Amino acid sequence: MQTIWVYSVAFFHVVVVPCVTVPDNWKYCYRVDQWLIPELIHAWELKTGKYVPYQEEKEYLQNK
Repeated sequence: MQTIWVYSVAFFHVVVVPCVTVPDNWKYCYRVDQWLIPELIHAWELKTGKYVPYQEEKEYLQNK
């Protein structure tokens, strides 16, 4: 539970505050479906093991 809290606070400070306080960032921040949702899906795939970073490179080097 503490991990979720830490990530939530960090997300708020790194993403939400700059998007709200700097008007130039609004045009990049309001389309949540283009940047947040894909990253959440990618994080879930990493957590579940569906996607392993550098897996293709590892297989290539083992088969070489």
